[in-house]
Amino acid sequence: MIKIPMAKPYVGLEEANAVHKKILEGWLSMGQTVLDFEKEFAKMVGAKYAVATNNGTTALHIALIASGIKDGDEVLVPDITFASTAKVVLYERATPILLPCDSKTFNLSIEHLEKFITPKTKAIILVDMNGMPVDYDKIQSIAEKHNLFVIADSAESMGSEYKYKKIGAIAPMHVFSFFPNKNITTGEGGIITTNNEKLYEQLKELRNMGQDYRYHHTSLGFNYRMTEIAAAIGLEQLKKFDFIMASKQKIVETYNKQLKGVDGINLPFIPGYVTQHAWYMYTITFKSNIDRDYVAKKLLDDYGIETRMSFPPIHSQPFFKKKYSKVSHLILNNKVIWDSLLNLPIWVGLTVEDQAYITDAIKNIIKDF
Repeated sequence: MIKIPMAKPYVGLEEANAVHKKILEGWLSMGQTVLDFEKEFAKMVGAKYAVATNNGTTALHIALIASGIKDGDEVLVPDITFASTAKVVLYERATPILLPCDSKTFNLSIEHLEKFITPKTKAIILVDMNGMPVDYDKIQSIAEKHNLFVIADSAESMGSEYKYKKIGAIAPMHVFSFFPNKNITTGEGGIITTNNEKLYEQLKELRNMGQDYRYHHTSLGFNYRMTEIAAAIGLEQLKKFDFIMASKQKIVETYNKQLKGVDGINLPFIPGYVTQHAWYMYTITFKSNIDRDYVAKKLLDDYGIETRMSFPPIHSQPFFKKKYSKVSHLILNNKVIWDSLLNLPIWVGLTVEDQAYITDAIKNIIKDF
């Protein structure tokens, strides 16, 4: 029996009432509420434009298409990420080139990035893992040097800041997700932000069956529209966002205090360029003598505490194994990095007592080692 879940969306009567209102109005497909949500979200992250979709994967897919990727191109993708990051590349018959990742941030390793660039490389998809921004300046510099288009998979980093700049208007396009475990949710949903008007117009057409206006199709396009119901939830969530962020920060401070100095555990590492962390996940790492899988199983079985191990490297996934059966030691090392990490519960409403229960359980379990 689960006593403490990994995540829990912070939703209530406000969202329920907003949905009830939309149902009574009778217009449920994409309409004015979606436009209002896009406007408010763009404002919150400091971008000029936003285009909402029905989930984060579809948002990433049309962002990739808008970048000009086509059959035969190569796209750089970090190996430690959710499978969608690589799969959208395959949707366009391009090739995802997996990158080694950093053992402290879990983001792509800038040190080794240029080794994987070839004449076929046309773009790079960055991932702000667990809400941790990448070093945008360094990556943008490399991208400009090699004429690569940059797409930021910021699905987990709403609320983060890079050198005091909000994540959402740094790369040419940022893609966010509103899955229920994200900092805000619309049930399912995604959004792309950009400061480029041409990209904005193209993205709007792509998510709406390639129409620039009703029944006038100028491109292939997709039915990736967000519903009015999802947008109504999103607008209420935006009103709660500052409280959600403040609550998560307190949870982080409590975890840091309770786990500080515990032998065998490393607390989350924050680079100097990160001026605000979104804390989508609170991720600890274990030293090599501790079996992460054993700890996670004991936490669930003996204490009812859910954890996560996000995300297993793409090269190790059954679907990708044949394609990436022969990879460099730099890629293989991503599995070693992943084997050490564990995401702990972090959601609004998690009490100090809950956290003490979690951290005491971890301390008791690692005594076995």
